[in-house]
Amino acid sequence: MKMKASEAIVRILEMEGITDAFGIPGAGINGLYKHMAETKKIKHYCHRHEECCVHAAGGYYRASGRIAVALCTSGPGATNFTTGLYTCQIDSIPVIAITGQAVTAQLGKDAFQCVDMKKIAEPVTKKSYCVTDPNQVAETFREAFWLAREGKPGPVLIDLPLDVQNADIEFDPDSYSPKPVVAPAPKAEEVEQALDMVAAAKNPILLMGGGVMQSDSTESCVKLAELLNLPVITTYMAKGGIPVDHPLNAGHAGIQVGQPVGNKVFLSSDVVLAIGCRFTDRHTGDIRVYRGGRKFIHINIEPSEIGKIFPADLGIVADAKIAIKMLLAAAEKRGWKNASDLPAKIPAMRKELHRKMDYDCKPINPHRVFEELNKFFGENAVFTTGCGITQIWSGQLQDVGSPRNYLPSGGAGCLGYDIPAAFGAGIATGKQTVAVMGDFGFTFHVQELAVCAKFGVPVIVVVVNNAYLGLIRQNQKYAYGYEYAVEMHENQGMIDYVKVAEGFACYGERVFDPDEIGAALKRAKESGKPAVIDIVCDPDVDCSMGNAIDSVREFVY
Repeated sequence: MKMKASEAIVRILEMEGITDAFGIPGAGINGLYKHMAETKKIKHYCHRHEECCVHAAGGYYRASGRIAVALCTSGPGATNFTTGLYTCQIDSIPVIAITGQAVTAQLGKDAFQCVDMKKIAEPVTKKSYCVTDPNQVAETFREAFWLAREGKPGPVLIDLPLDVQNADIEFDPDSYSPKPVVAPAPKAEEVEQALDMVAAAKNPILLMGGGVMQSDSTESCVKLAELLNLPVITTYMAKGGIPVDHPLNAGHAGIQVGQPVGNKVFLSSDVVLAIGCRFTDRHTGDIRVYRGGRKFIHINIEPSEIGKIFPADLGIVADAKIAIKMLLAAAEKRGWKNASDLPAKIPAMRKELHRKMDYDCKPINPHRVFEELNKFFGENAVFTTGCGITQIWSGQLQDVGSPRNYLPSGGAGCLGYDIPAAFGAGIATGKQTVAVMGDFGFTFHVQELAVCAKFGVPVIVVVVNNAYLGLIRQNQKYAYGYEYAVEMHENQGMIDYVKVAEGFACYGERVFDPDEIGAALKRAKESGKPAVIDIVCDPDVDCSMGNAIDSVREFVY
């Protein structure tokens, strides 16, 4: 049947399961928006900056496992998508991004708000398209959704010239079906070889990566660890993949968001069963120390990830869920269980090596903020965090024991990610969402508070206000021996974040006493509005970190 290409696109979005879209209309995409306005199946949320549309769609997927769409117009609107796309790409988050474009006759001729978005987006997407033939619209979108989902997930961008949006095409919705995704499975002999290596080890461990979270297989991964009696270390992107108090939970390993217990258990290991991880630098630190004399079994859905950082002793290309299922079945047949005494020691080690958090000093020690967050929210909230010293404290100190409840900007470390991602997560789940951020990061995309207020999503923003670019100050201090351009004393003085919150129709409160943090969080939640809790903290507190997992410098005050 004949219809506008834009109508066909909206019908395809519906058939691909899209129920929510985050965008900003503009002249370059109004052809598509005409038909977005007619759909009864997709709800649209208008943002205040294009980058935030992608962050919201990304947060939506991270919290729910469902894909959302981000839309915006051409030119600077489209280029503003780039940082959001990069944030999704490096963390393997599938999003369909649609940008408007000048008419095809103006491409390459410096027309108003005409930029080669396909080329700009290529390094930060799984694939980018500029559709110049209206008859290719349906197949392009079908392939885009498949690409976003298959293998290692990621964002896909489709650039749509305005005349393509408005063109008449032949499209039969009844003949359209999503392209099926086939996940790779390990070979049976690879599974047996992996179990052989684990059984031959003295202190084997299981390293749970973000791919386990992505494949919704954290529960079966924990069952595998229980069956084999293996300590579980989570990467930062897998935080929440195992209950906080589980006897096999050995925390994080890493040079920044790592924890003492995770690093100690990792360093004692001789075989690492690593599932769905990438061995990135914040996790490994000095690669010579990280590798040591231990052997690595690396399971990843993306072939190029295996051996990218260092050679695996056994590399297996497979979907995490399928691999874990096959490992469980094979392990049950064997009936073997790790006899090391290390797993039994983990609960005591967690307690012994836990970083101090119960500071009662004024100004407030930032560690105390995270103790209060743990007490108040427990497992009943979804957290986002973007970058800087606050993100590192959050990774080190927050207790999260449920999958998809902790949504960091992991690989990009993107300031301004926090609030729109929390908004998207709130739309996806209906849960209480909390954006944990520093005072400098708060001013990146603070306008999205207005979006939260308009749509009634009560995001609570917790500002750890140390009046500094804290992570950069620490790097200057210890790596270079100087301090320059990093102090922001005004953030605890003449700048009033409470008025900022109130100006965006949100609840706001500033806290100076550590004993008032819990009560302030309670008032924020009971307000029923989006809220900003500005917690004035000690500017001089450093964050534990180092260059290698055996030499993390600890700071206790």
